[in-house]
Amino acid sequence: MKTEIKKRAFGFSEFAQMFGISRDTTKRLWKNGQLATITINARRLIPMSEVERVEREGIGRPRKSKASNRK
Repeated sequence: MKTEIKKRAFGFSEFAQMFGISRDTTKRLWKNGQLATITINARRLIPMSEVERVEREGIGRPRKSKASNRK
């Protein structure tokens, strides 16, 4: 019998890779209060619930497209 174990939290680098952003950007989002984390054994992790929220709602401020700057 094989037990399936699902990951429930991710490190900053893993989160960054999932969303195509840098680790530094991930840390900045956390420091600005835009990304919730948990601490387990002195390691700061991003819980699956937060990953799901970001997938649903996005994160940070939307960037202005270059097309919107043209007249």
